[in-house]
Amino acid sequence: MAPVPDLDARRPGRRLLLAGVGAVLLAPVSGCGIRLEDDAPRVPLVPTRPPLAGEAALVALTRDCLHLAGLAEALATPLGRDLATLHRRQHTVLRTTLVARRVPAADLDATASPTGSATPTGTATPTTAPTPGPTVPPASSLGAAEAEAAAGASRFSAVDADLLAPLAALHAQRWAAARLLTGSAPARPVAAGPPDGAGTDALVAAADTATYLAEVGTARSTGARRRRAEATLAALRDLRADLRSGEDPPQVALGHPLPFPVRTAADVDRLFLESLTSLRATLGGGLAGLVAADPVTGLVAGTCWLGVVEVEAHRWGAPLAPFPGLT
Repeated sequence: MAPVPDLDARRPGRRLLLAGVGAVLLAPVSGCGIRLEDDAPRVPLVPTRPPLAGEAALVALTRDCLHLAGLAEALATPLGRDLATLHRRQHTVLRTTLVARRVPAADLDATASPTGSATPTGTATPTTAPTPGPTVPPASSLGAAEAEAAAGASRFSAVDADLLAPLAALHAQRWAAARLLTGSAPARPVAAGPPDGAGTDALVAAADTATYLAEVGTARSTGARRRRAEATLAALRDLRADLRSGEDPPQVALGHPLPFPVRTAADVDRLFLESLTSLRATLGGGLAGLVAADPVTGLVAGTCWLGVVEVEAHRWGAPLAPFPGLT
């Protein structure tokens, strides 16, 4: 941006006006000249920055990632360390994205605190548990914070369309973290199937395939592995039912080809791992269609369904991801 034109320095009135405007309204930024604060009065010839849709919510979410990272580090367990790394990665991605869209870095870099997310209108809404006291186990505190954050996915339905799918994936990670930390699933936020027009045929087909392969893996398992396989199979059947809700059940194929011979316990582990990571990728690829059809329902459905698969994939050896299903 070109510098502000020189106002005749020989005229004291103009010189005083320029000094006052510069002192109160403008702040230099490298590479682009001047910036007008968002809440400052409008001055002719000086550009203003309209806030992003849902900016207050996105800024609060960015800060909250660091708060969750701190809670995760307090666990001093492998899962805690993994979650701390994921939340810091989420913070980096969100901060970089928002700075590129001209959100002031000072707003994003304010001291992180458990302020939680905010509604797109800017009204703060707590989504994290209070700082744990001496009698509250760190895992319980973090699990409650992750669960409440996951439940707030629909608050971001008004943000720019290209951010909706990554936000659904981020909240799916938090849903999965809550499940892994507490041993119980967060309240299921969806029971009425995908939004109309979401084009979920590929998702249903992928869930059918994963469910069939889980049935094969379960039948060829014993002991503790059999119990884990049965839990995964039950989760996949519930997911498939959700995806089909409100529609006539399609004819299910009597079988699917196995990707490799399944004879040993190691083969079973590999079968579950590969089928679940494939399903995770398919669900991640379907997030854009879900949120485009209906941002509110799409965010809620994507959070729950992708979170379920992230939990099961992790239990069979897949590393947790900051944005599951997205590359």
